[in-house]
Amino acid sequence: MKFLAAVLLGLVLASLVFARQPVLGQYRAVQESLRTVPPKMRMEWLHEHAEGRRTEDGRPRTMSDSGSGLRLVGKWGRGPAAEVTGKDTLVVLTLGSEVALLNFAQPDSPRVLSEIQFPSLTAQSYLEDSLLYTSSNADLEIWSIANPTQPVKRGQLLGAVGDFWIRDTFLFYIRSDTFHVLSIANPANLHELGFCIEAGSVTTGSGNTVVVCQSGGFAFVDVSNPASPHQVGTYACGRTLTATARGSLVCASYAETGEPYTPHFITLDISTPSAPQLLANRSNLGGYDIFLDGPLAFVSGDGDVGLPFQIFSIADSAHPAFIDSCRTTNRYPYGVWESASLNRALVADECDGLAIVDVSNLNNPVLDTWALSAGWAMDVHVDGQHCYVADFLSGLRLLDLSDPTRPICISGLDTVMVDEVCNTATARDSFVFMGWWPSPYLRVVSVADPRHPEIVAGCSVEGFPQHVILRDSFIYVAMDYGFQVVNVARPRAPVVVGECGLPDMTEGYGMVILDTLAFVSTGVSGLQVVNIARADSPAIIGTLTPPSGACGVAVIDTFAYIVSGNLCVASVANPGSPYLIDSVVLPTFGWSVTATDSLLFVGSNGHIYGHPGNDIRLLDIRNPVRPVLIGSLEAPDAVTRLDWVESHLYAACYDAGVLVAETAAVGIQEVKSAATLRRELRVMPNPAVGLARIWFGEALNGESVLRIYDVSGRRMLEKSISKETVSTELNLGRLSSGLYFMRVETKNGVLESKLLKQ
Repeated sequence: MKFLAAVLLGLVLASLVFARQPVLGQYRAVQESLRTVPPKMRMEWLHEHAEGRRTEDGRPRTMSDSGSGLRLVGKWGRGPAAEVTGKDTLVVLTLGSEVALLNFAQPDSPRVLSEIQFPSLTAQSYLEDSLLYTSSNADLEIWSIANPTQPVKRGQLLGAVGDFWIRDTFLFYIRSDTFHVLSIANPANLHELGFCIEAGSVTTGSGNTVVVCQSGGFAFVDVSNPASPHQVGTYACGRTLTATARGSLVCASYAETGEPYTPHFITLDISTPSAPQLLANRSNLGGYDIFLDGPLAFVSGDGDVGLPFQIFSIADSAHPAFIDSCRTTNRYPYGVWESASLNRALVADECDGLAIVDVSNLNNPVLDTWALSAGWAMDVHVDGQHCYVADFLSGLRLLDLSDPTRPICISGLDTVMVDEVCNTATARDSFVFMGWWPSPYLRVVSVADPRHPEIVAGCSVEGFPQHVILRDSFIYVAMDYGFQVVNVARPRAPVVVGECGLPDMTEGYGMVILDTLAFVSTGVSGLQVVNIARADSPAIIGTLTPPSGACGVAVIDTFAYIVSGNLCVASVANPGSPYLIDSVVLPTFGWSVTATDSLLFVGSNGHIYGHPGNDIRLLDIRNPVRPVLIGSLEAPDAVTRLDWVESHLYAACYDAGVLVAETAAVGIQEVKSAATLRRELRVMPNPAVGLARIWFGEALNGESVLRIYDVSGRRMLEKSISKETVSTELNLGRLSSGLYFMRVETKNGVLESKLLKQ
């Protein structure tokens, strides 16, 4: 009865305390602005624009185990490609929250040797002999890759490091308007030698001069005395993109600050750094990265204005000559590296992965193939030993979960070089159902051969699906302005059988199905309750709009948990009239949510304007109206969707791939055991009108009594249950409409559940 009293107290005394939340539209504004900034410059861009993603010392919170509640056990960190470098046949691709080491002995068929996972989004990698230096918005790490199949960590510097440059045993970088000189002579003992005030991002250097990209041009810092670096000169131009130095020559690129944002490729003479001299300026050429090899300059291109990969001759640096170009992507080509011995140029092309360009004929570069396409992980669904990732700009990724601690990508369905996107997926047996753009918006993918997925059917639902859920032989589709039911009894011939309207949900939110109801979170329009008892005529029967809208929703019994910044608890005992009960203020912006038994998992979105950090919060909901925070796990990026399967939580983390976590504290395991007993007491239908059938999960070991209580704890009904009974029918005619609690004591423990009488 303590449980009933707690529920009653919650219903009577709950106060609605809602913290002010930013407008959801700000998310897109910030994200679109950030998307046009090269990854290695984003840390300083965020600092400059005060996005609130750092602590006071300039360090973001890093992904770590909180010590209770949740524990990270595995990670597949592939995301947008940021940088590429290499040596001989070894290629290093920095992407998402990992670095992939590839063998290019056969350039057209590269082989992944290993993947190093990082606690946050990676930005820049530098290869020096057998040491790999990689920066992220969490730290700088040094790895020995003498054996590239088994990298070994040698050192670490905590705190955000974006772009950097290395000379001898010195590493130069900028954090929060401060230029730092770091000694890397001993990777296990990194320490600072000197600093000065300087804004921007370190991008390159030569001799005693370091080149800094700033918002309105380039700055030149003298590091002849590492203990006393200082600026000696500047060169004013537009929005800087990149620079690469060699000797007294700097090849750089910038874009004009006003429309049409014309890009430029320039060469500078910095033999006198205090007075840099412009040698040449070529308009409508340039890009996000430049690699120099002898008399040649290889330029990645500029996704903002559609500039392709380019090759220049810089034999005469005062008159750089454009040789030829090759289109590698529709998106942002952030990095470039070239190997004369391989006759290949490699371009790190954001969500398209690694473009491999044959440059054996400089006058006719040809795109050969692609490797490691991966982008924004929007949705994740686990079916058996496979995890299906809807990767937005990169299509479908299929992960093997034979070992959940080490997810391995075994195949994909690419959207490379085409304007197609996907952001939701569900699967069963040998078919995956995906929300896809353009039409047909629902695609059916056969994974009978998991290593060779194939689109086998499509269905023209009336909009771009934001979330799809498979139940029995129906797919329920929540989309922009609409909800549809698709019969997939014959997966290769899906048919729309019912539909109804929905408010706008173009931000891409969520849905959950419980019995004959679909609960759909539609952003600023709130939570929509859709009756799906009849597949041919779904209809909205209830609406609830929390103060900050609804990004994600989970439902347990008669309670809905809605996140959009904070966590709101609502009663859906009467689906036609849901109402708010309470709210929990979350430290970070809640965006996604899922529940199992008495546990609730909430994923945050650190891209929301002014909200620091990304994490997954674990809450105890044994008292459903009083969620209690019991654990957390830091995530490398925004947690867009969650899926709990058996004992593991799978989190789609936008630019950072997929995390695999599990509950860690002993107390939580005990909660799971109790919840399992409670779950076995099932009621159908629920809500009920006259008769209801109650299932016990297994035959009772002896005589027992089923009792029904109202919310005040008053006993309303009682029925004897005979030995070996697995279910019983209950007449609810005497009960008034409302929420009730059922309880039956057995030799194996107490079973409890909730019942709604209409």
